[in-house]
Amino acid sequence: MLHLIIGEGKGKTSAAAGMALRAAGHGKTVLFAQFLKDGSSGEIGVLRGIDGITVAVPTVNHGFLFRMNEAQRQETAADYAAMLKTISENPAFLTVLDEALHALKGGLISRKQLEPLLDRDGELVLTGYDPPEWLTARADYISEIRKLKHPFDSGLTAREGVEY
Repeated sequence: MLHLIIGEGKGKTSAAAGMALRAAGHGKTVLFAQFLKDGSSGEIGVLRGIDGITVAVPTVNHGFLFRMNEAQRQETAADYAAMLKTISENPAFLTVLDEALHALKGGLISRKQLEPLLDRDGELVLTGYDPPEWLTARADYISEIRKLKHPFDSGLTAREGVEY
């Protein structure tokens, strides 16, 4: 089953992490992979300590996509291709690809790389925003997290333990 957790609101990664906890709590295997992040957000350390959950984070992190130059984009795309190859070779009951939709939209991963994961048994969760129509058509679940109000709009930056 394909789950898309999408939108501009806060909480997509938290929702996916909750699904990972639930699956692990039932003795299921989980692979939780992050894209466009450096692996330092609070949930990653906790997820790594839970039996049955494997965490994959990029070996390369150049920060925000819009700040990357072409060489950084190519290096990041190569790193993500290696991550996706490893993920495709290691099936789990639940596979989470956090921020994969952002990486897809930014050209760092491709439809061709994702499609093998769509066809295998198990649960696949993609988070991010603005999924392409071909993915929404394939999705079994689409949950949208919508921002109504956020402190960022008033100039407050991300806070440890809340936004990361």
